[in-house]
Amino acid sequence: MSQILSHRARGALRALRKEVPGTVADPDGHDDAEVAAMLRELGMALVEVEQPTHVVATRLLTVAKRYTRSDVRVVVLPLVLLISVGSAGSEVDASTQSTTQLNLAGRIDDIAELAEMGAITPADAITALRQARSMRPRFGPMTTVAGYAVTTVGFGMISNPAWSALGAYAVLGTVVGVILLLGRPFPSLSGVLPTLAATVVTILAHGLVQETNSDGLLRIIGPALIAILPGIPLTLGAMELAGSSVVAGASRLIYGVVQLMLIVFGVGLGLHIAWHTGPPHDQPTMGAWSFYVAILVIAIGLYIHLSAPRGSLVWLIAAVAVALVGQKIGGLFLSSAHAGAVGAFLVVPFATMASRIKTSPPAIVMMLSAFWALVPSALSFESLGEAITGGHNDIQVLSVSVAAVFSIALGTLIGWSVFRPGNRGDDPQIALIAGTADTKVDRERWMP
Repeated sequence: MSQILSHRARGALRALRKEVPGTVADPDGHDDAEVAAMLRELGMALVEVEQPTHVVATRLLTVAKRYTRSDVRVVVLPLVLLISVGSAGSEVDASTQSTTQLNLAGRIDDIAELAEMGAITPADAITALRQARSMRPRFGPMTTVAGYAVTTVGFGMISNPAWSALGAYAVLGTVVGVILLLGRPFPSLSGVLPTLAATVVTILAHGLVQETNSDGLLRIIGPALIAILPGIPLTLGAMELAGSSVVAGASRLIYGVVQLMLIVFGVGLGLHIAWHTGPPHDQPTMGAWSFYVAILVIAIGLYIHLSAPRGSLVWLIAAVAVALVGQKIGGLFLSSAHAGAVGAFLVVPFATMASRIKTSPPAIVMMLSAFWALVPSALSFESLGEAITGGHNDIQVLSVSVAAVFSIALGTLIGWSVFRPGNRGDDPQIALIAGTADTKVDRERWMP
């Protein structure tokens, strides 16, 4: 009886797992130049969807082993890639764009997994990657703005769950979304938009919520500025430094710090223009239930704003819940600046295991949404913003900002090192399947 139950359980698990394509790659059957071109296209695609450079380099070398026996050298920097395959194949490429568009990131990760298993030819991979990189968001501009407003409300319910502030969160989130939308046709203004958005939001927040002091005002405008806060660059930079990618990590951290200072400057300018704050007063707040409702609201907002793949909403809710609940549990025995490490670590195994289920999106989709929920730079922004108004001394500002960023980076790096999401090529079960010549493959499920 127990054997029958065990057999049925294994059958149920096999039914839930995604089908794995068999290998079509022969290490001796491809030209080095063709392999180099595929690695270049894949590497640039991974870099553009905000993957750490040392992780991109590792994945590219894993792919290369499937297609060539020649020596392969890879140098990956933020938005720059250098590839050398043998003596005949070399590629150099650069990009000026990055994206958090989740449906695009998911498609690219699917193609990368095919390449890691040798289950796609170099020519097909190049074609699929070019099509994926040209994908447009699933939702229209106004729907995307509405999604960001919903996300702002969710973040506000966590940072300052006051009933009277919900309307302000929605209005300010909509304003920031519109500013970013209007700035898309003008890439040259990208350096000015953070300061402009922070200034406009600060002035509007003063008009919407007049009876509050400067610290309360920062808690009102913080959720609306999540989209322009450099949370992902700061986290990736810290991860890259910890992973010995010094040049990439240092450049990302410098970019993130400069971006953060531009936002803080905009807040300071807005406070100077509309400087009139009242004494602090008690506001009716929501109960403890608001935290769990906020998880649902944030996930729905991110699903729309980041253009997540179809059918991934439930998985985004789960990923955001794992990140924020983990952070909350970490706060029971760690400081608020260090608690994010627990949430970041837990997200990695969850995304890795969940991505093996048929109905789930790729691990990268769930991890990126979780990073948005953790927003390591939000705490840094509030600390630096309070420094403008004299709320903290410089030592405290520096320690909180650094701890918030590096705690999440450390948690993610440990999880990544242990569970290695997205690298199916080293899974013994998958290697066995991929190496079976007569494996029946439904390759269309994996192809764009």
